[in-house]
Amino acid sequence: MPRYSLLIVSLLVAAFSSCSSLKLNGPEAQAPPPALPKAALSINLGLEIPLSYVQGKINESLDQKLFKEEGLELGNGLFADVDLKKNGQFSLSATEEGKVLVGLPVFLDGKVRLEKKIFGQKISSAIPFQENLSPQVSFIPQINSDYSFGIEELDILSWGKALQYDFLGFNIDFEPLVKKKMIGVMEDQLASGSLKSLDIKQIANDFWATFGQPRYLDNGLSASYLYTRPDKIAVENQFTNDQKLLLNIGLEGEVLRQKEKPLPTQLAALPPVSQENVNGNDFNLTLPIFISFEEMAAYLEKQLKGKLITVDKQTKLLPKKFSLRHFGERTLITMEFTGKRSGKKDLDGTFYLAGKPVFEPQSQTVVLEDIDFKLSTKNFLANTTNWLKRRKILKAIRKKAVFPVDEQLAKAKTILLQESQLDLSLFALSLQSPEIVIEGIYPSETGLDIYVKAAAEIDTRWNP
Repeated sequence: MPRYSLLIVSLLVAAFSSCSSLKLNGPEAQAPPPALPKAALSINLGLEIPLSYVQGKINESLDQKLFKEEGLELGNGLFADVDLKKNGQFSLSATEEGKVLVGLPVFLDGKVRLEKKIFGQKISSAIPFQENLSPQVSFIPQINSDYSFGIEELDILSWGKALQYDFLGFNIDFEPLVKKKMIGVMEDQLASGSLKSLDIKQIANDFWATFGQPRYLDNGLSASYLYTRPDKIAVENQFTNDQKLLLNIGLEGEVLRQKEKPLPTQLAALPPVSQENVNGNDFNLTLPIFISFEEMAAYLEKQLKGKLITVDKQTKLLPKKFSLRHFGERTLITMEFTGKRSGKKDLDGTFYLAGKPVFEPQSQTVVLEDIDFKLSTKNFLANTTNWLKRRKILKAIRKKAVFPVDEQLAKAKTILLQESQLDLSLFALSLQSPEIVIEGIYPSETGLDIYVKAAAEIDTRWNP
């Protein structure tokens, strides 16, 4: 044999030997599957609410009577009866400092009474007073951890006129008294009444209900339920110079998978809200699609069982049974077969193939790379001159050990498109140009977890 022919044969033997170095009892075979990464969910929304809408809601809910009290002690035997009523429309505007400025015309109706004993005689006198006032109130609204509105730094900047009166020689300043009462009224009316009509918690609940309900996903080989668990929800509110309330909502969580439909008790409620910076209008969701090894083995049997694999003119293999399991970070396919040889007795054997599952985007399939294999049988293709025949077996199995996931991707896209038109309280949302990719494939104890990543921009429209 020419020297170069011997060299080629030697190289082929070495190459094939390197592909058959599968150690079934080695460290890789004993290693546990890799830990699954978190199937993350991240959604950020920027919602703009016109202040005119907030102003209208407050006017609808603000009580006509603000407060009414009698017998307020002023000192020096002076008492006051005070009745404060709304006398016009509530107005709302934002300042450059991020505060909210409130204008509320009111009608102050009351009287001042003098009750004293002079030389043992009880003297009582009363003078009524009535004033139309235009108080200017400023405050900073905050969203509390229970999604309610809180009021900070509330202050009455002016009343529109002085609240000082001369009564029987006494100089009476009503401003401290009325201011104290007015601040209490405004805090109560705004926080627990008027601003409550702008239900932030309902918006958050609608937002969460959209993504928190279980989804049934049948990928053609297996089916499971996907549902989400929220880790954190952040809300940032800001009043802008263009007279809008900007609500930035950010949700972070995890997508979970299980075979049975989740019980209502398994569905997590919204966590307490946190105050953080939130930016963007974007949607990122990872769907953990699962295919069990049993289902993959059934798929391979359907593709190969009973179909002869030609090794050479004299030898054919008849696949009988397939099984799969994890092999460290790789997947191990085991094929039991019968070797049929012309003029010789049939022999049973086992072919082992280990490879790393990866996604092949052009064919939309999961294929195996980084392959090692092993053939276990007595006196069948056992010598080095038969490595080429072993490669034919390997090639035949690799050709069929291709798992299409186009249906899984289509199902994932369907789920995404089902969520692409969303209705929240006051808003309509839609996902723009969603993109779907395979983020990773991970072997577990019982199958393959295929992480399908969906990403899109979110278009938000004011829709009261």
